[in-house]
Amino acid sequence: DMVKPWKGSTNVGLQDTEFGKKHHIVYTERKQSGVQVFLEIDNRKCTTMSGSECFFSAREAADFLAATASKHSLSPDFPIFQV
Repeated sequence: DMVKPWKGSTNVGLQDTEFGKKHHIVYTERKQSGVQVFLEIDNRKCTTMSGSECFFSAREAADFLAATASKHSLSPDFPIFQV
């Protein structure tokens, strides 16, 4: 299956930093649930189509998704937790 239920918790990692200690950030385990989706990218036509925008590797596609998510320009209905 390419779509699976997902359950996890998020530790933002700030509690042990100087910033976290100064601002009293404490990690409390917060359960989250969602859907884990595996993408299959078919980029075979990228080499035959001139002038098209393509991802030549899965890493490029993942980098694009991560950059788009970091700019908060993806739909908030489908947050990305990890690429």
